[in-house]
Amino acid sequence: MGRPDGMTSDVDGNLWIANWGFGKIICFDPKTGKKLRTVQIPAMRTTSCCFGGKNLDELYVTCASQGATEEELAAYPMTGSIFKVTGLGVKGLPADVYKG
Repeated sequence: MGRPDGMTSDVDGNLWIANWGFGKIICFDPKTGKKLRTVQIPAMRTTSCCFGGKNLDELYVTCASQGATEEELAAYPMTGSIFKVTGLGVKGLPADVYKG
């Protein structure tokens, strides 16, 4: 299943976790541990995700390219890109702003 990396949560408290080396974002219910859904990303090195957009209903996913082999780059040419996933039917929470 890859290794968990960055994550975010939605308004229902579910966790959306980027899975390094797996090319997926997996949403879990943290109370039950149940996997709720999987979002495939066309790059294997998913690093993090967050909700954004005017209504916080777009999931933005970052991916790394550092260390990718030529074979991986050929198989996944969008390695290192940032992806926007829409139509999930969920919303994220606004970011906390630190005021020091």
